[in-house]
Amino acid sequence: MHPRRYEILIMLAPNLPAEDLDGFKTKVAGIMGEGGGQVVRFEDWGRRRLSYPVKKEMFGHYLLYDFQGSPELSKELERNLKIDEKVFKHLTLILDKKFTDEALAATRENLLAEAARREAERTRAREAAEERLAADREDDEEDVGDDGDDE
Repeated sequence: MHPRRYEILIMLAPNLPAEDLDGFKTKVAGIMGEGGGQVVRFEDWGRRRLSYPVKKEMFGHYLLYDFQGSPELSKELERNLKIDEKVFKHLTLILDKKFTDEALAATRENLLAEAARREAERTRAREAAEERLAADREDDEEDVGDDGDDE
């Protein structure tokens, strides 16, 4: 059977101490490692407001894993998430049913290129904002130097 590409979004309790959060991430990475899975992408979205209360909480801490693995790995990961009290909810999606190692390498390369592109855009925007700020300061200094005597 071909490995598949999955995406799993996990909502955790919002007020977890940093060591518990790190422990949870290590636990998930261990499950994936033992099951022969490979993480394609991981995003820690942080604490977000919920649209409705879940277990009497209005916030949740979100983690997104994009990984390659077998259906057995996905089942084992879901089994562990169901019994963990820190997990409020989780959602697993199959992104690709035949995700080969070549596709994994290409996807990682595309993700790195996209991240570099986004970082370059942020840098350009930051530099443009700094230039506008410097120009505004120069205009303000010119206005202060002009005392209004135009005789």
